[in-house]
Amino acid sequence: MMPMRYPINLAEHRKARHLSQAKLAEMIGVEQPTVQRWESGKRTPDLGQLGDLADALGIDPGALFKLPDRVPLGPRLYIKGEVGAGLWQEAYELPQDEWKEFTGRADVTASIDHRFGLRVVGESMNEIYPHGTIVECVSVFGPAEITPGKRVVVLRQRDDLEYEATVKELVEEAGRLWARPRSSNPTFTAFPLDENEPGIIETRIIAVVVSSVRPE
Repeated sequence: MMPMRYPINLAEHRKARHLSQAKLAEMIGVEQPTVQRWESGKRTPDLGQLGDLADALGIDPGALFKLPDRVPLGPRLYIKGEVGAGLWQEAYELPQDEWKEFTGRADVTASIDHRFGLRVVGESMNEIYPHGTIVECVSVFGPAEITPGKRVVVLRQRDDLEYEATVKELVEEAGRLWARPRSSNPTFTAFPLDENEPGIIETRIIAVVVSSVRPE
């Protein structure tokens, strides 16, 4: 029995070469409904027709039966807290028994110890991260590349020694780094990272966002 992967592969290779079913049928000497039935899995080409299909598509016949490459799964990571996207959110780590698991990116090389998730609260980044989005972060203590255009987690310490955090997009303007919102709400504005508001001791980037997940 012919593997049932071939109808999907046939359609994908045909479309990749911008061929209609009618044009492919003409190239191999069959009627258009025949190609339609092959792609729907209702009929199967014989060995000679498989060779003709491969020649017309410029592929090896085996490509019609090849399974898709498996997408590697990333590591198990944990959502360890919340980060504000709007008003600053008090920064604290949840108790370990409240951490929620999620799957991180497979191609990030940073140590697991430097990777974690945060739940976005607020709407100042809703063009990218709607409220409730989980952002995967790499700590700046790991190999995190902090460059303009990245989304970053910014931490600031108040003069009462408490900490607050927010997630923003890092931009550079006139030689200064700014934390910019990406929101449908125009009331949110960018702020410079080298200038503290009254009552703030220090403002710094602590992590770079490398991916995001939107729970259903």
